[in-house]
Amino acid sequence: MFGKKKQQAEEPEKNLPDGPVTTQTIMEKMSCSTDVYYSDIIINNDTKQKFTIVFMDGLIDQNQIDNFVLKPLIQQNALGAVKTEQELSDLIMLGAVYHSRRSVCDKLSYCLDKLLGGSVLMVFDTLRSAIAFEVEHIEKRAITEPTNENVLKGSKESFIEVLRTNTSLVRRRIRTCDLKISTIQIGKRTHTSVAIVYLDGVANTQIIKEIQKRLNQIDTDGVISAGQIESNIIDNKYALFPQMLYTERVDKFCANILEGRVGIMIDGIPIVYVVPVDINSFMQAPEDYALNFMQSSFFRFLRYSSSFIALTLPAFWVAVTTFHQEMIPTKLATSIIESRQGVPFPTFIEVLLMLFAFEVLLEAGLRLPRAVGQAVSIVGAIVIGQAAITAHILSPGVVIAISTAGIAGFTLPSQDYSNAVRICRVFLVLTSIISGLFTVTIGLILILYHACTLENFNVPYLSPFVANEGRKPLRDTLIRPAWFRKSERPSSIGVQDQTRGGG
Repeated sequence: MFGKKKQQAEEPEKNLPDGPVTTQTIMEKMSCSTDVYYSDIIINNDTKQKFTIVFMDGLIDQNQIDNFVLKPLIQQNALGAVKTEQELSDLIMLGAVYHSRRSVCDKLSYCLDKLLGGSVLMVFDTLRSAIAFEVEHIEKRAITEPTNENVLKGSKESFIEVLRTNTSLVRRRIRTCDLKISTIQIGKRTHTSVAIVYLDGVANTQIIKEIQKRLNQIDTDGVISAGQIESNIIDNKYALFPQMLYTERVDKFCANILEGRVGIMIDGIPIVYVVPVDINSFMQAPEDYALNFMQSSFFRFLRYSSSFIALTLPAFWVAVTTFHQEMIPTKLATSIIESRQGVPFPTFIEVLLMLFAFEVLLEAGLRLPRAVGQAVSIVGAIVIGQAAITAHILSPGVVIAISTAGIAGFTLPSQDYSNAVRICRVFLVLTSIISGLFTVTIGLILILYHACTLENFNVPYLSPFVANEGRKPLRDTLIRPAWFRKSERPSSIGVQDQTRGGG
């Protein structure tokens, strides 16, 4: 372990100054920082052996410094016999100080990186080097139930903002040496750690190399939001549909890793990304594999149907009631005409107004505090909708159509995919105004063409429905196979090991 730390110390750190490691150079670089503490200590009551301890307040565990660094340095008799700084440094690295995570820093860049990461430095001015003891202490919240992904029958663990805690959650579930976690620092000033997680021997090596390449090419001051990483990873920068799957659930992330996909974790962000993905990835929920396969297949078919309803129902309503009244049964047509008595707007204006109101209510419910947001949604959906009908501003048919489409959209497990469907829904409504079902069909063809042109790390976005090379397009898509028959990994992502162990 110590050899590995020394090898890291020899590598120059990006965007940090290089130079000799002395107390003076550290003070010059960290000047005007009141949270940096410098403390002089003597070794085993020998006033001739005087050194400086440097650490940052708030990033370190004070008890670890006192008990496992300072106390051995002051009281260890073996350290009193040394005559040179080199001998003292060698003894400390051999275990004279009761601390396992220590490393030699012979470059100022590496030294400052350790200091800013929560280590305490023991500076040897004569040797122009330092020993870093990793004693970081990070305030973090507890591992709680996911807030944005409901759990019905499964694990209630969710990721938090600390990277090493997140990697430990994955390690605890996937206990194999084939699970690889490589870390890259991104950001000239924030040095945010981004971890790439994959199964060696299963995941596609070309995808792993491409992800590492794209992450290394990110040139920014700092990573504050996950979107900064996502926008540099995806293939199609101007695509409407999401190309990376995000989740806060540990079990969902681990399931994707076992399938041969690659995970991306970002320090400070409580969600993780999974690539490569296809449209089927956004239609699956972890509960699909916790229920009976017949029940799961029914719910999946329900999601696909709901997605189509959420996308097309408002446009279909405008097209039929405006251009194709002959398609409506006589009794229903009569009921629609009677309900529109006194409404001053044409149908497409009603639909656009209702869609706008629906989007405003959704946005308000997300931005307001949870209790207030729920109240706003209820008041907006019931009181305002009923008042609009009573005042003959909207017709009941339009309210029913938009409400049905909105509720159908809530069945989609992925919020990103649901947002894309909502935007496409407005686009189809605008096309329906031109020439009814004819232009709606053209709009659907354009949306389908856009989805067909998307590729995610050479994986077609609509796979396995397209480009499946004769493979079963319904396998683990609309129909979830039983566990005793589910022995193959997805073929579209190009995994190295196609067969699951024990399949």
